[in-house]
Amino acid sequence: MNSKRSYHKWTEQETMQLYKIVQSSNRNWRAVGKAFPQFSLLQLQNKYTMIEKQYRLKQAHRTPAYSQNQSLLENDDTLQILLDLISKQSE
Repeated sequence: MNSKRSYHKWTEQETMQLYKIVQSSNRNWRAVGKAFPQFSLLQLQNKYTMIEKQYRLKQAHRTPAYSQNQSLLENDDTLQILLDLISKQSE
């Protein structure tokens, strides 16, 4: 078997869109799949899992001062991830 694999480099806009759709659909992967027909449901689930994992790793490396300033957001991971993505996009 000599098949070539093609890889997709996710843009920040696609990542944000995926995250928003997953959250608004309560992780209804079929609904998410309709928005991203070029990907399998497993690929979308894996990408979403990586977004969450990257966020957790990033939060683990934050300074205590940053955490104190962000105390309003500590229970809302959705908002924090979107804010992180948006701030990175504007850099």
